Amino acid sequence: MTPIEILTPIVLVLAFIGYAFCLSRLMWVTLGVTAAIGAYFARTYPFEGENLFYWGVLGGVVFTAWLAAMVLRRTEAGGLPAQQKKNAQKSTGQRKGQQKKNAQKSTVQRKGQQKHRPTPKQRVAARRKQPVTPIGDVPSVVIDGTNVMYWDGQADLHTLRVVVDKLQSKNLSPHVFLDASSRHHLGDKSLDQYSFAAALGLAPNQVTVCPAQTEADAFLLRFAKENNIPVVSNDRFGDRASLAKGLKLVKGVIAGGKPVLQGL
Repeated sequence: MTPIEILTPIVLVLAFIGYAFCLSRLMWVTLGVTAAIGAYFARTYPFEGENLFYWGVLGGVVFTAWLAAMVLRRTEAGGLPAQQKKNAQKSTGQRKGQQKKNAQKSTVQRKGQQKHRPTPKQRVAARRKQPVTPIGDVPSVVIDGTNVMYWDGQADLHTLRVVVDKLQSKNLSPHVFLDASSRHHLGDKSLDQYSFAAALGLAPNQVTVCPAQTEADAFLLRFAKENNIPVVSNDRFGDRASLAKGLKLVKGVIAGGKPVLQGL
């Protein structure tokens, strides 16, 4: 056999395989090109006489290649979901592992934050344990806390604190009265007798937060009259003149961040 006789069937088999592969990848394009080539050769070799045999063989080859392409596509389609499933499982496993790792990290961080964050009971206990200025058993001055906290313009607990400090520097023992609404004026609804006392550097028994829907005026005026002590306030107490009668009223202002008290 000559080399051409040996190579011819090999080339034909490879061409058939390549044609079937093209059909499996780009079926309509390949069939279109095949039809165009067939139309071109049909002009030279029309569908008649002995040419019909060769056209039939070529048609059979194209049909066989088409069947082979269908088998190839189904084989690949059958294997693709398995590979996709494998990849999906791998991706899902990695994602779950990352989520678990992030969740554990978040839990550790949250526990760490909770460990260093005081509970409400701990905050109250801390406020109660704060040191206060030693005082005598009997108060020597009453402070209208709700009035004094406005001496520097806006409601400010610091303003009330500097007045308390000023009185204590004069060896006076103050007792502060506050309306229940004072906590709302200050924008902190959690304030109570203990937290007010801690913020003012006083003992809890030096602070009275009056009941809701009442005014501190009546309570502090009675207290001042019973103990015969002055009242620090810029309020004239005109609506309670009978209670305020005979009491010494100490007015004041905040100048340069420091309290100036008149008549004390």
